[in-house]
Amino acid sequence: MTDILKDEAEILNGVEELLLVTDETTEAESTEDIQQMPEAVTAGEKTEAGNTILPQTKTAVTNKKHWSRRLVIVTGDKGGVGKSTFARGLAQTYLDMKKEFLAFDADISNSHLSRFYGDKCLVRELDFFTEGNVDIFLDDLKELIEDSLDTEGAVIRGKSLFLLELPPQSMRILKDVVQQMKFLSTVDELYDMRVTIVVVISRVMDSVKQLITLYDFCQDQVDYVVVKNLFFGSPSNFVRYKESSDITAMKDILIESNIPFLEITMPDLIEHAYDYLDKNSLTFNQGIEQKEKPSVKGRVSTWITKFKEQVWLARGILGLENADTRG
Repeated sequence: MTDILKDEAEILNGVEELLLVTDETTEAESTEDIQQMPEAVTAGEKTEAGNTILPQTKTAVTNKKHWSRRLVIVTGDKGGVGKSTFARGLAQTYLDMKKEFLAFDADISNSHLSRFYGDKCLVRELDFFTEGNVDIFLDDLKELIEDSLDTEGAVIRGKSLFLLELPPQSMRILKDVVQQMKFLSTVDELYDMRVTIVVVISRVMDSVKQLITLYDFCQDQVDYVVVKNLFFGSPSNFVRYKESSDITAMKDILIESNIPFLEITMPDLIEHAYDYLDKNSLTFNQGIEQKEKPSVKGRVSTWITKFKEQVWLARGILGLENADTRG
């Protein structure tokens, strides 16, 4: 497995300078430009998780293509890994950096995006488990990206950035959406939209297996961001992820195919501050602005600053490449 570099990295803006990040003990690492994709090979091999990692047998999407739209999907199929916290942090980042976006909260049983940010930005609920709803979602995207007119005839620009938080245990349905509906190729070809899959992981083996399973059916059709949740310990403690030969093989294939695979961390927010936000359904900014708990103000302010530093490293595939950094 590639050793991770220990110095802070600068990840160049946008997909045009695509970088691969490997990590061991730091929150962000140095990277190097991806080389051109070699000639396709056809041999595959079984992984430790029982999946088949196949080298690309077609011309992969390269870092030279630019998409006009981006769909960021936040997942972490196992419950409790921190995906809702990451989705909220990303929504706050979009708001602070003046990025216009539309969020979809598919975690109906634990609707964090709707509860915390429903009155701060556009959030729609999506029942991911009811058959046919994802089909409607795909069709709705077509209308959302198109320009329209308001009642006075003024042009309303179509949306170009979407955030979707998936519920736990949705991997099977996501796989069906990708394979049966051809979702990824459809949004690419018809909507000029690229999908970024954000996978929030803990230290357990299940996180590794779920990432490998996800790669099995997404392959080079998406960009990848792996988020190590530091609630579960320092980056160096993610040993199962670090030592997985499956993950190493996946990274090698993606780097050869010019597909982004970035690793970042999510800072730990002390329980006292997290619980206060949760009890009062406060956004991160509201936690900073409130006067009741000075300790919460300081903790949340530090947390969101560190969070933004990390997502900025992956800005080119998280829809932040043209963000207003004054936020």
